[in-house]
Amino acid sequence: MTWFSMERAALGLGQPMARAAAAAAAMGAVALLAGLALGRAGAAFAALQAGWLFFAGLAAGSVAVAAAVRVAHGEWADALLPIAFAGVGFFGPAFAILAILSLGQGVLAPRQLLAGLLVFVLGARFVRTARSPQVDLARVRSAGAAYLLAYAAGVSLWAFAFVIEPAGHSIPTVVLPASVLGAFLSGLAWIALVAALRDVSGADGRHDLGKLLFGFVLLWSYLLWSLFLPTWYGNVPGESTFLLARWTGAYKPIALWVIATVSAGPFAILFLERFKRNRGTLATAAAMILLGLWAEKVLLVLPAVRMHPDRWDLALGAAALVGVGGLYLLSVGAGLAGIRSASPRGAA
Repeated sequence: MTWFSMERAALGLGQPMARAAAAAAAMGAVALLAGLALGRAGAAFAALQAGWLFFAGLAAGSVAVAAAVRVAHGEWADALLPIAFAGVGFFGPAFAILAILSLGQGVLAPRQLLAGLLVFVLGARFVRTARSPQVDLARVRSAGAAYLLAYAAGVSLWAFAFVIEPAGHSIPTVVLPASVLGAFLSGLAWIALVAALRDVSGADGRHDLGKLLFGFVLLWSYLLWSLFLPTWYGNVPGESTFLLARWTGAYKPIALWVIATVSAGPFAILFLERFKRNRGTLATAAAMILLGLWAEKVLLVLPAVRMHPDRWDLALGAAALVGVGGLYLLSVGAGLAGIRSASPRGAA
């Protein structure tokens, strides 16, 4: 069985979206090959790292949301769990890309590959246990707890390998917990986006999901502030380099975009109860968070590997980024096939 197929992806995404995703994945593969052929592999691989870090985190984070719900005995989110479980479809392609990155640039030590394997294997085990026709809740919670531990350790190691080691200078330690939280937030935002677009859980379910999303936006913003404030008042050159590299030149607009789309915008939208209940506003906030966290990975990875791309590098990098997104959609599409509106009218 292949990880995905157009027919299976179209069941969950629809034929137009599946075709667009396939075209994006093909464009990313061509960009990577073109980068190798033109001697611009550095830019293509750096963008591939950023895209992988986001989408692997998104897949792992969505499964982590399901595991946390099961471990916490949360029944309110039962209708949302199939969306979260769909993330397991990207585990296979994510590990393949991780191996390509390891072979292509040698940026990962064996421990990161083993950590990735542990995350994906335990995540798949949890989803398989939770989906079992004869569900043993004690086993589901045990599998969920084991996965959450592997998830936290694995995402931390990925951030260490892609961001901290390549930078070569003092890095604030908050980057690691922020990466774990960011992946969890991206998974939660993905669940909220799909649930809102397909009206999976009704207004009350959206309200609960919106409150949870609002809380994690605040927590992510707090960690961002914790990264900035000590660096600012300490004013130690070795520590401030990390932030200054991401607040100058072409990276400053990306930094402003991340702050606006992950923190300020969703905070304003989700502050009011009626906006949490509304399908359109909840979907807007969730989409903003996803786009912002995607850009955050570019902001973390490219300065770390000291990339100052020209227009050709930007074109190849953008294609590689979009390609990973297309592969993600193709991979999770089949898992979204059975998700339908909980309301016959789909009212907002």
